[in-house]
Order: sequence, then structure tokens, then C-alpha cells
Amino acid sequence: MNKKPKLTIAQQIVALKRDYGFGETRMITYSHLVWEGKLKSSPLGDEYLVRISYKKGDSPNIFVLEPKELKLPEGKNKLEHVYDTKRQKLCLYYPKAKEWNDTKTLASTILPWAMEWLYHYEMWLITNEWTGGGIHPGGNKLN
Repeated sequence: MNKKPKLTIAQQIVALKRDYGFGETRMITYSHLVWEGKLKSSPLGDEYLVRISYKKGDSPNIFVLEPKELKLPEGKNKLEHVYDTKRQKLCLYYPKAKEWNDTKTLASTILPWAMEWLYHYEMWLITNEWTGGGIHPGGNKLN
């Protein structure tokens, strides 16, 4: 059986700089990186400052840093599809479904998924309905 090799932090950094070179990529330690940059959901979407913190062996953590407080639709008191509303820590995939692992680049998965999350967030502001599907933290299945 051919098993894909786990990517090193250096390989992740190369992919991030190649595909998302407009952001800042920092190696914190040999096993930890941080990428920060501005993302848009689409050419017409708003711009958001996003941070990915990834430690080898762990799931990546994705935060919206700016705006400091994402708007909510009328009648809502917390963000949809996040692990933490106050910290704006995004939920991009269901870890138990093994949609992401360290054989995949952050650049080809996590960053596009973050842009998709931003798209669904912007649609949620307009429609007051989360259309992103998936499973919320806590196990509530959507769509």
C-alpha cells in the first residue's frame, strides 16, 4: 500500500509562499508555523485578516483577526460554524471525517476552505441562514 508521506513544516511553508505569497509566513519552531494574510471570499467580497497557526501533529487553527468583531445577522448572538465566537476561530472541516491530515498542504485545503467559510458567512449576513453545510462543533449536522 502506498501511503502518502507527512509534509514537513518547511514543505508547508514552501506551498504557502508559492500559492499565498501575499501573506506573511513565519516558522515559529521546526514544528510550528503561522501564516497571516488578507483573504476575500470573492472579488466582490470584503477583506479579512486571517491567521493560521499549525503545529505538526495537530489540527490547524484558523482565526479571523480583522475585523476584530465579525458582524452578526439580526436576531443572532453568535457566529455560525466556529469553535469560538469571541476568538473567531473557524470550523472548516470535521476532524473525525479525516478531511484534512498532514499529508495535505494548508495552501491547497485550509486556505481555500477559509475563503469558502467567508463566502458562507457573507451569505449568512444577507439571508440569516447558514448555507455552508457540514457538522457544527458539538455534533449538530447541517444541511
